[in-house]
Amino acid sequence: MAIQTINIGTVANDGTGDDLREAFVKVNANFTELAARNPEATTGANLGASGEGVFAQLNGAEMQFKKLIGGGNVTLTSDGNAITVNSVGGLQTLTVETDNGSQTVTDGDTLKFIGGTNLNTKIAGGGVTLDSVTELSSDLSPELGANLDGKNFQIINLNNINAKVFSKDIRDIAGFNFGTITKSYNDMFAWLLDNQDIEFGLIDQPGLQEDSTVSIRLLDLGTISNPL
Repeated sequence: MAIQTINIGTVANDGTGDDLREAFVKVNANFTELAARNPEATTGANLGASGEGVFAQLNGAEMQFKKLIGGGNVTLTSDGNAITVNSVGGLQTLTVETDNGSQTVTDGDTLKFIGGTNLNTKIAGGGVTLDSVTELSSDLSPELGANLDGKNFQIINLNNINAKVFSKDIRDIAGFNFGTITKSYNDMFAWLLDNQDIEFGLIDQPGLQEDSTVSIRLLDLGTISNPL
């Protein structure tokens, strides 16, 4: 039944309104209607199939809603008519980890990639490129950190080899002591012919007896060219 309205007339005592009895009949009927209604039938509902609802529950005649609280990088402001949600854009924090330590970069900071020994960095194609300089031809002062394994290959086109330690002194090979070599030779035979006196033993002069005494002579062969 709908709520009834009491007719109070146009002006007082003009006889157009409900009389006193009729008015209170309507008042009683309205009270009965209100009493018959179930207050729990009034409730709230969250619409939509996804998202978080803001209606929490109905407590008696009070409808209770959830509060909106800003999370990480989100703030809430409100006025009399609206709630404004603000989000802080951009990168907030970034942690860069390496083999030796890490660095945290916040919004507005600059992360640098700096090359080290024999390593160059550059920006190419929207990314960071690391170029490692490994060729000996591009290294002006190469150094070895351990023994060099030639894998049975030859080392060619050398100029001079300077070494501090030799496993064998080539000057003492087979008991020879070559002393100080002041000239350039192409082979060992050229050096021997140039630096050694050759003794051919006793040479008897023709016509002398076996017991004739003949002095030992050193034979100077002069310069002998290498036929090879």
